Amino acid sequence: MKKVYVLLADGFETIEALAPTDIMLRAGIKVETLSLNEGLEVASAHNIKVKADKLLSSEDFKDADGIFLPGGYPGYENLLKSDKAMNLAKYYLESGKLLGAICGAPSSLARKGIIDGKNVTLHFSCYNLVGNSCTIHDKPVVVDGNLITGSGAGYSIDLGLALVNYLVPEKLADVKKAMTIKD
Repeated sequence: MKKVYVLLADGFETIEALAPTDIMLRAGIKVETLSLNEGLEVASAHNIKVKADKLLSSEDFKDADGIFLPGGYPGYENLLKSDKAMNLAKYYLESGKLLGAICGAPSSLARKGIIDGKNVTLHFSCYNLVGNSCTIHDKPVVVDGNLITGSGAGYSIDLGLALVNYLVPEKLADVKKAMTIKD
């Protein structure tokens, strides 16, 4: 069974975290949410409280097939401030494992030099944060090897489907059918 960690920082965008999580679970991927806080409770950008499965500080979390970083403000800034979150993202990318990020989260990765030279998409309000370190594409989802990025909340389902397609492509058609998504 494939496994993905989802990093939750205070201020995460609710739909960007939970829609891809839901879609991965439907595909049979084991998903564990990790709180960047000292406790398991994490508040979304809209102050919806979510209880994470584990604390990011509790283990090294290098055993999964992928890691996913939702955006949202100030969530992506809080991800950027976490050395452990950024180092873990770098580890997954450099190890050839899945690194997914949406909205402002790719800008955090770019500002740490983790995704230099990669093709990405992200929220238009964060383009200036990336500068020339990446090639930005104005598309809903961009796949560049094991890096999958999404542009924002409105494409959270598309990003979730791209994560499924990367990890368990044989499950994609069944997930889409069950969700009544037509091509």
